[in-house]
Formats: sequence, C-alpha cells, structure tokens
Amino acid sequence: MFIEASNPRRPGDNAKLYSPQLEFFGNMCLQFDYYMSGATTGSLKVTVSGNLVFFARGDKGDMWRKARVNVSAIEGLHMVTFEGEVGSSLTGDIAIDDFSLTAGSCLYGKFFD
Repeated sequence: MFIEASNPRRPGDNAKLYSPQLEFFGNMCLQFDYYMSGATTGSLKVTVSGNLVFFARGDKGDMWRKARVNVSAIEGLHMVTFEGEVGSSLTGDIAIDDFSLTAGSCLYGKFFD
C-alpha cells in the first residue's frame, strides 16, 4: 500500500487497506514493513477489529522499518486495517509491505513507534 501526498491529495486525506477475515488463536504476531519519509509525513494506524495495535506519525527517515506487534485477540475471525493519513503538505509519503500474521508472540515485539 502506498499513499502519495502530492496533488490531488489534501491534508487529512486517508487510504485504508482491509485484510480479509483472519483466524486468530490467542497470542499472534503481526509483522509488516513500513516507510514514512518527508518533512510533513502524516500518520500510520493499524487496527485489529477496530482496536488500535500500532501507531506512527512523522518522518522516520528515508528507509524501510520493520514493525513486530504482539496482538492478543479473542479466538475467532478478525480484520486487520492499515490506514495512512496525509500530513500537512505534499512532502511526506507512507507505504507498507510484506504483511504477515503468525501464531505466538513476536521476538522483539513493540507496541508503538
């Protein structure tokens, strides 16, 4: 997923990517790569069935980063949503790649960046 901040985008515009319903078995490891670069980069939110599990805002440098998030959810089907929001001007893009969800806890998991 990629959200471009230049015209015709406006500050506050967002893009959402929804997963299909995924089977959760208690503790899970949600992993993905993300890129947030530019002086006015907006925010990236990740939710599981509407519950915030990851949030990052602003410039993280001209590099890809890996997020590993420990998620504990009631067993059953849940949807993962990635939401990128445009910052205050055109100098900030956000991208995600390589999403995975596996059973068990993440090694070196973190909640917020």
